Formats: sequence, structure tokens, C-alpha cells
Amino acid sequence: MSRYGYDGYTAVAIGGHLLAPDNFREDPIHHGYGGIPESAWHPPRVRVVRPGDRVPQPIRRAVWSFWSAPYRLQHGRHWVDDISHALSWILSFRLASRHFPETALVTDDWGYELLIRRLRLPFGEVTVTLNGLAGQNPSWWALGKLYAYREQSEPFLHIDNDVFLWPGFPAEGLSGEVIAQNPEHAPVSDVGYYRPTAVATAIRATGGFLPPELGDYIDNAGDVALCTGVIGGTAVPLLRHYADLGIRLVESAENRAAWRRLAPLEDYNLVVEQYLLGALCWGGSAIDVHCVFGSQHETFREEIAVAQRFTHLIASAKSDLRYARWLAHRVRNHFPADFEIVRRVFGDQ
Repeated sequence: MSRYGYDGYTAVAIGGHLLAPDNFREDPIHHGYGGIPESAWHPPRVRVVRPGDRVPQPIRRAVWSFWSAPYRLQHGRHWVDDISHALSWILSFRLASRHFPETALVTDDWGYELLIRRLRLPFGEVTVTLNGLAGQNPSWWALGKLYAYREQSEPFLHIDNDVFLWPGFPAEGLSGEVIAQNPEHAPVSDVGYYRPTAVATAIRATGGFLPPELGDYIDNAGDVALCTGVIGGTAVPLLRHYADLGIRLVESAENRAAWRRLAPLEDYNLVVEQYLLGALCWGGSAIDVHCVFGSQHETFREEIAVAQRFTHLIASAKSDLRYARWLAHRVRNHFPADFEIVRRVFGDQ
């Protein structure tokens, strides 16, 4: 059953190893990532960071964001329980803070209470900018992330709280103008989990706002998005412009009629965040794109996932009891003080 763009064959990287259903491993191309055949598609050339890579001025700043409304109202991607959600934050923050000397959290009052006051995570900088999203539709779970991108004024890497950067992750090699997890196949036809043509058609039919960069990319059959499990880069003005466009797409009064035509809105976060970023990277002048993986297919190859020391609990993996147990085991063994805090906060659930 499809859920926000990913079907039952979606693989997840976990513990540095890639896990997927056995039948997917036998034929990863034709079983389809998100139900889209990949055999005829070739990913664009990107720079791929590899273990051992070093650059003179690597990115030093790691950023997380948490708009609590989608989580509290169960929009977007669900965790097994509040404990698993809390453990994911601990593991994501503790691992990445070993790689990046500067850490920041962009959240709201509810998120501040949970992550700072209750879980006591020592982010170097915390803002509650996302209080400004009160009243926005929580179906737009990517909106908080876009606000966090727009807030940055220096090179950064935004890390989702379901992404874990293990010791050995090549953080010292990150230097691209735009950095993302991997390029992703996003055909303009509406057969897959990206449906950019549906968005453009609805906006144009209702006289709404469609960024020229996005409209041109769709009209020219642009078929590359960027997976934003991690996202950032050194081209901060470009990234802030991208965030501005995504926010305006969602929030503009001009687009209300268009969004009323499209449902469920959760499905269109991928267009507003990941496809729009692809349009800005490949729809105009050349941009230096730096990725953890060179393609979607690479993310399914166990030996590459192991080498990159990168884990992303994609979509419905977060509601899998196996991974909930795995999270508890990792935090209990590697960050026992944090685990005891979680036990005190949530008790035995």
C-alpha cells in the first residue's frame, strides 16, 4: 500500500547496512522504487562524497528542525510511539554532533519543551521560529524544514531526525554548493509518487503562483529531484531563495484554490521540497551538486551504504517494530544517560 510516496518495496538503510525485502534485492530495478521502473533512467552526474575525502573548508554547521504540529496531529510519517521518536532525536543529534562542531535546532515552543527541557539535548543554538507556523495546514510537513533552510546565513547541513551519521561518515569532505542525500527519479507524468504536472496544472488553471524555474522544468520534462534526508550546502543565497519559493508555493493565497483541488496534500510535499530543488539545480545554470549517494539505486546497495556510514529510516520504516527495538538497543548501549532520561520522561510504554 502506497503511503506518502513509498510502497512496500522501499528499502531503508539501518545501522550502516541496507535492509530490503528479499524479492527487492533480487531485482531492485524492476520491482521499482516507489513503484517507478528505473531501468531506462540514468541519474545525472553529481559529486559523491566518499570515505577519506577532505576539503579545505568543510561545512561545520549541522541543523535540525522540528515543527511539532504534523507530529502531534499524526500527519506525514508516523513513529511507533513517542519513545521511538525521542530516541531517534537522541541518536541523530549525538552522532552528528561528533562530525559538526556547530549545532542548531529550529523548532516551536512544543518542540523546545520536548527536546531541550525534557530530553536535555545540548544544541548549540535554538530558535523557536516555527511558532510562526501556527494556523498552517499540518499536512505540509516539509514547511518547517523550508523555514529552517531559509533561516540559515552560513554553509550548513540540515539533517532529518530519522537520519544517522555513524562514525566514519565523510563529513569532512562536504563542500558542494548544494548537498543532498541522492538524486531521485521524478518523471513529470503522474504515474509515480512525484506528480509535478498535477501541481502545475492546478496552479495554472486557478491563476496561482508557479515559480518560473519550476514551470519551465516541468514543461521541459525535468525528471530529477533530490532526496532531502540531508540537505544544505555552501550556496546559502540559492538555498534561501529555494526555501522562499517553496514557502510561497504552500502559503500563497493565490494557490489556495489549486491546493483544494489536490488531495491528499501530504503527497505534494515531495514536489514542493525535493522536485523544486531539482528544478533549481538542473533547470537553469549548472550547480555543483554533492551527494551522499550517486543515485537511488546506490542507496539499495549494501556495500555502498556500509561504506558511507549513513542510515535513513525512510517513510514507513519508522512504524516498523523491528526498528523501534533497534533504536532502543543503540541508544541504551551507546548513550545510556540519554536513555535513562527517556525512561524518566515517558515511563514504560
